[in-house]
Amino acid sequence: MAKRNRRHGEEGHRALAWGIALFGLAAVLAGVYLGLYNSCETIGRQIKKLETDQAELHKRVVNEERNWAMARSIGNMERLMAAHGIAMSWPEERNIIRLQAAAPDEPAQYACQRGSAPRD
Repeated sequence: MAKRNRRHGEEGHRALAWGIALFGLAAVLAGVYLGLYNSCETIGRQIKKLETDQAELHKRVVNEERNWAMARSIGNMERLMAAHGIAMSWPEERNIIRLQAAAPDEPAQYACQRGSAPRD
């Protein structure tokens, strides 16, 4: 039987193939990790920006509510009417119509009670 020529054998290439495959797998996993890390950082920056925007908007809402409360106060209305030369007085008690709030136990009354309209 002829002696086998080891120079032409494939035995030495297996380790190299497994090494390349493992290196490729590590590179793919590193890429996935970096992509997830980048997207998490981006989302974190967006959340922080939105939280600061929310705090700023809350300050503006509180400020506008305070301004509106001051603007519709009785003293301010009387001052504005005097400044513009408007002579008005408050209505008498018998001329005031008071509305009662709807009881929360009553269901809402809708014009159409058949349900939703059929779709085409």
